[in-house]
Parts: sequence; C-alpha cells; structure tokens
Amino acid sequence: MRGPGLLTVARDVASWVGGWLIIFRQAGIIFDPPAQANETLIWVGAVLVGVPGALQILVGRFGGDTSTDALPPQQASRPLPPSSPGAP
Repeated sequence: MRGPGLLTVARDVASWVGGWLIIFRQAGIIFDPPAQANETLIWVGAVLVGVPGALQILVGRFGGDTSTDALPPQQASRPLPPSSPGAP
C-alpha cells in the first residue's frame, strides 16, 4: 500500500503553513499588528490549519445554510431483499 503522493503532501503542508501565517499576521505575531483584525481571515486561517468545526462556523456565520433541512430526502434506490427463511 502506497502513501500519499509528493504533490498531496506539499499541498497539505502549504495549506497548514499558510493558515498559520494568516493567523499570526492577524494576531500581530512575527508581523506588525494590523490596524483592525479581520475576523473572516482568522476563520479562513483556522480552516486551512484544520481546526475541527471551523468550516461549519465560517459557513454559518458568513452565509450559507448548514442545517440538514436543506438536504433533499434520500430515497431507496432499490427495495431491500426479502429475509431468508429461518432468519429471525
């Protein structure tokens, strides 16, 4: 079994590092502090870093519907097979 390719690893590392750079820049760590921190950029950085639930919060806070009511009901594509004789 092979692991992820070099391109996948490079993309993931770049995303993680980029997310932290966005967060550090908005927090004024290593960089000059901004005049006004941009909350949207902080959430984008959190999503890039992989903070659990950050994407749902970002979508819910800045537009979009995260409720399951918006999803269409699932329909069975085929009926269930009959149970075998002797099955409880």
